[in-house]
Amino acid sequence: MKIILFTTLFAFSVSLFAADAEAQKTRRPAPKATPKPTPVSTTSTNAVVSAAKQQVSNQLHNVNVFVDKIGLIAVSLESVEKEAAARRLSGDAAAAHEKNKRNVIAAFAGLRNGLIKLESDFRTKPQLALYLPKVEGISTLAANAEDSAIAGRFVAAKDPLREVTLKLNDTLAVLPGPLAPGSVNPTKATTAPTRTVSTPGTSSSTNRPVSMTTNSGAKREPAVGMTLAEVSQSTWGAPTNKRTSTTTNGTTEVWTYTGKGTVYFFNGRVTQILR
Repeated sequence: MKIILFTTLFAFSVSLFAADAEAQKTRRPAPKATPKPTPVSTTSTNAVVSAAKQQVSNQLHNVNVFVDKIGLIAVSLESVEKEAAARRLSGDAAAAHEKNKRNVIAAFAGLRNGLIKLESDFRTKPQLALYLPKVEGISTLAANAEDSAIAGRFVAAKDPLREVTLKLNDTLAVLPGPLAPGSVNPTKATTAPTRTVSTPGTSSSTNRPVSMTTNSGAKREPAVGMTLAEVSQSTWGAPTNKRTSTTTNGTTEVWTYTGKGTVYFFNGRVTQILR
């Protein structure tokens, strides 16, 4: 009886094992999880360049509108300025004229601040370093325009701004990617400025020390690359007036010489001379 019971239990166990083994043979393996593709994120470079292109377009539009609107105002201001110089204005008219001049000069300053911010972005963001040569100098040109306005030369103040539009157009042309929908796409300015400007070259020569004397021992004219001290010892000597402005990128100093011109320094070296 024990033998029969053992045999029965053994046979039952074997049948269960066989059934389980068969089930393992026919059971489909659980599907492996398909790895999700890693999303390709837009690089920060593309985002920075796209934002910069939009800013360049906005500033170009602002400068173009400013130059168009300042035309008649500049002529009118200079005409009234002559009347004021000849003391042919009443007290109220003279006060109103001074207020108008201050407002226009403040507008030039506001435009310059926007261009300083734009150029500073190109100087400080590595993603924009490739395009810096195109936009470089717009803040100095805007300062030139403001200086002319401060001196009462409102019509001449437009000339540096025309140069700014040329630079911004050139910058816009090399920046990749489209502008945002609805953005202003300004046309390229065709009027070339006529003033003479000395600008630094693209080589590292602007960082080399500049000799203040010629072979004959005579003092030299101010030149791009000179330091503040070297310009003071040049043929122009000490300036009639100085103006300094500082941004996160560095310090710009403007030396004005009555009857000679204006010298612009960036971080202690001459970057531009306006004669």
